[in-house]
Amino acid sequence: MNFIENFWHMTGTNYSAASLGKRFAAGMSWTVAGTLLRQAANFAVGIYIARILGIAEFGKLAVIQSTMLMVAGFGQAGIGLSATKHIATLRASDQVRTGSIIGFTLVFTGISASAICLLLVLFSSQIESAILPGSRISTELKLSGIWILFELISLVQLRILAGLEAFHGSAKVNLWQSIFLLPIAVVGASWAGLKGTVIALALISLLSCIVGQWVLEKECSRFGITIGYRNIWREKGMLRMSSMVWLSSIAMNTTTWFVGILLARQPLGIYQFGLYNAAGRFQNILLFLPMRIFEVSIPVLSNLQAEGNQSGFRKFMVYAGSITFAFSVLGSMVMVLFSDRLMSWYGTDFAQGANVLNYVAVGCIASSVWTVASAGLWAAEKSRQMLLLDLLRGSILVVLCLAGMASSAVALTMAQIASYAISVLFLLFVLFRYVRRPWPQK
Repeated sequence: MNFIENFWHMTGTNYSAASLGKRFAAGMSWTVAGTLLRQAANFAVGIYIARILGIAEFGKLAVIQSTMLMVAGFGQAGIGLSATKHIATLRASDQVRTGSIIGFTLVFTGISASAICLLLVLFSSQIESAILPGSRISTELKLSGIWILFELISLVQLRILAGLEAFHGSAKVNLWQSIFLLPIAVVGASWAGLKGTVIALALISLLSCIVGQWVLEKECSRFGITIGYRNIWREKGMLRMSSMVWLSSIAMNTTTWFVGILLARQPLGIYQFGLYNAAGRFQNILLFLPMRIFEVSIPVLSNLQAEGNQSGFRKFMVYAGSITFAFSVLGSMVMVLFSDRLMSWYGTDFAQGANVLNYVAVGCIASSVWTVASAGLWAAEKSRQMLLLDLLRGSILVVLCLAGMASSAVALTMAQIASYAISVLFLLFVLFRYVRRPWPQK
């Protein structure tokens, strides 16, 4: 904590800066504590499931998960990030409206998630034929509809807790999820292979959703907020920001899904996609801290922006960006040094994917900076600029893959590095202009 406060004083700010450092440190402590066990459980589950299913079935699971991630972008409609922003801005000044925003967010997410679930159940065969003909995953796609239903609700609960800066509440949810995850997923995979794995993941999301609602109601009570479900349509104005977040999410998730399917449809594509998915799980380790910084930064920066505290906003971004860059460079070096051994954890067949992990590790430097820098624009309500930047990044990736860079896991990873490296330069330029331009006095 002293290091954080000293940093703020060195950058030329007094008490308010030190206070920001304390808020950042407190949020990071709870966020890291809560998600560390969950990420460790996710990582261990990936290894166990890969060994149980084998590389081909693990590749099919990767296709299903990629499809679910893409569908989730449509189902959330961007409301989670918008809720974080609005709740962080209003929680201290208008508890009644904050309760209405929370109610609107939960109801809207429940309706959209149910619609997505129904579409997956009804059209699973058609989806299978479109993305991976002959793979026989239509049953698993139907079951994943239930998975995505509860997963979307659970994700938006965490976004609401972030807006309240109730990071200790989020930690409780993540802790319980990590407790459920490993035993249920391993039993499911051992019991019924790929189908059992999907059923297990759906059950975990259901349990997380139940715990999340319990924690959310307790945290709202602590803040003196009553979740309101009457006349909630009056909060539809928050969908203006949500629409931009939604489109950005679609741009990001759809392009990632599309290029993944291009890879999976290549000769030996399922095999290559299995290697790509295994390396991607190490990417989650490298992005662990940047994602936690992103989650903490959105509510804190939104508060600073609402107060007109331009100096605090700027200092916070510099500090968060410095930590992110240093951590991602160090972590990438470690991954590259031990890539052979790390990939072999998934099984002997995965060891030849060491080169994939090498490129994934290097690419994480650019994607980490992108993640944290984007928090500044989202908090500043520069959603249109973020949409354009996401479209730019996605367009570069798709063009490169259509030009032949989806032929292997290594080539696809190189295309992702190029798309992030180019786009992050534009993102930093836009953010720099915003923090340097004089703000209106409040």
